[in-house]
Amino acid sequence: MSENVATLYNSPEGQLGPSLFGDHLHWGYWDAETADADFAAASDRLAQIMIGKTVIGPDQRFIDIGCGIGQPAIMLAKAKGCRVDGITISSYQQQTATAKAKAAGLEDRLHFILGDALDIPREDQTYDGGWFFESIFHMGHAAALREASRVLKPGATLVIADLQSRPTITTEFREFVNKHIHSTFVAMEDYPRLMADAGFELIGIDDITDNVMPYLVPKLKETLTKYDMVIKDTIKEDSDKMLDNWIYMFEYMRDNLGYMLATARKI
Repeated sequence: MSENVATLYNSPEGQLGPSLFGDHLHWGYWDAETADADFAAASDRLAQIMIGKTVIGPDQRFIDIGCGIGQPAIMLAKAKGCRVDGITISSYQQQTATAKAKAAGLEDRLHFILGDALDIPREDQTYDGGWFFESIFHMGHAAALREASRVLKPGATLVIADLQSRPTITTEFREFVNKHIHSTFVAMEDYPRLMADAGFELIGIDDITDNVMPYLVPKLKETLTKYDMVIKDTIKEDSDKMLDNWIYMFEYMRDNLGYMLATARKI
């Protein structure tokens, strides 16, 4: 599956996402007070929420597993003063994240690795904290958590932003996302067992479905309209078809998935 994920994010369509979402590759957080926020602002807010849940000190080492183009890692390093390693299977993302860190003057604190998140090239118990920020569903939850457990020190905090399956999720949807975005999803109720099996103590789960999913499609449509020319310049052919596919995908995900933030401690 990792080769398929790399192909997805190295493609012109995969490279377009950060341009639309404020350099982020995750969804956003909205509430009554911020209902007018665009996708980029809401994505930035969700990153701030994740940083707020992260337990990491100055000069400690943190692992961003599935780091995208590095925007949340840069925000975290600035906020906490920690050192961050990010790992991504996408050469485009690794190169872009490295350039962004240099432009931010943080190349001494940020290092982005091109590699497989299920085989992180670091020794056991290297890191003082870590997160999966809307990435674990590309890796397989059990295997990804085992690898995170291997590289984290005992007592380290792991934070996860994940899309959980709804009770009404369909077999057709599971087959569709496995084929088209190389992803598998689990229920929120599966997390205690998954965490325990990987050597983590689950501290808590916040179900933020109502802050994400109802806003998803209308905010996407606003963004696609706003960046219409950028999209057409990037996607030279069949850009209208791509836009239709994105809207269909987001509608399909809205109807079958929720959103959760989990926090756990390495035992």
